[in-house]
Amino acid sequence: MKRIFIIAAMFLLLANTVWATGKGEAAVSDWPKKAVQIIVPFSPGGDSDFNGRAYQARLEEFLGQPVVVTNINGNNGQVGAMQVKNSAPDGYTILLWHSGMFVSKAAGATDLTLDSFEIPIVAGKDGGYAICVNGKSPYTDLKSLMDASRAAPDKLTMGIGSYGTTHVMAILLNKAGGKFKLVDVGGAADRTKALLGAHVDAIPTPLGAAVPYAKSNDYRILAVVGEERNAVYKDVPTAIESGYKGVSFTVYYFFAFPKGTPQAIVSKFAEACRKVYEKPDYRASIQETFQQSPFFMMGDEAVKFLSKQESEMMALSDALK
Repeated sequence: MKRIFIIAAMFLLLANTVWATGKGEAAVSDWPKKAVQIIVPFSPGGDSDFNGRAYQARLEEFLGQPVVVTNINGNNGQVGAMQVKNSAPDGYTILLWHSGMFVSKAAGATDLTLDSFEIPIVAGKDGGYAICVNGKSPYTDLKSLMDASRAAPDKLTMGIGSYGTTHVMAILLNKAGGKFKLVDVGGAADRTKALLGAHVDAIPTPLGAAVPYAKSNDYRILAVVGEERNAVYKDVPTAIESGYKGVSFTVYYFFAFPKGTPQAIVSKFAEACRKVYEKPDYRASIQETFQQSPFFMMGDEAVKFLSKQESEMMALSDALK
């Protein structure tokens, strides 16, 4: 009798496992069955928001369900990122973040790493961050700004978002000989307000966000922080060309799911993103609107690529703290 009971129990356990597995596989194969939410952990109008919405506007065609973007600003991306990390790993809450994650980790401002999430793709890269001054500023190129900062150490202010990508860029400028006082003024929208109001002397900001203000003469773009000139806005030299070696940093944007999200969902989303990336209207949009060149990686290649930049940022840990 005891043996029969044990066999029956084992049969019941096996049946339940098969049923649960089948149910789970069905849920994965049916994904998505409802709206998918992309959380951008910054205010509307910045580079992260632009990249998230550039995909969101086209993903519905390939996923067959509504895709919505929700902006959750706070603590340089940490608030929104933590919300995604703590969400159910069912594929319906996705993060669009960028290289700022690695900067925050190097600064000791977060425990989040790539290993905290499932990474489907690298969705794009910046078109170069621009070093900008107010249109009425006396500085006409990066050298004149750097020289002025050295002549009066800590007098000229550089508006940044602490423990984020702009913090790194300001540190690189100071390592190259600048003597700027770094002032935390917040995200892209806040930096814009600070520079337009002449509350700071200079800011690093995505080139795409700076161009409209440069065209209206409210900004003057002195240089871009990147390895090469922007393909669209070719007249602006790089900081390296301006004589400041080592002042180069590229921001990469990536999607991330909560840890434990089924790989089949992650891969299905990555494939949908690949189709978006290949659409001519997507490519034209990011080039014309935000001066970005198309960039895409998926799967293990994407994770390895981002891991390399994460390691590089850790080398700046002491300077960021």
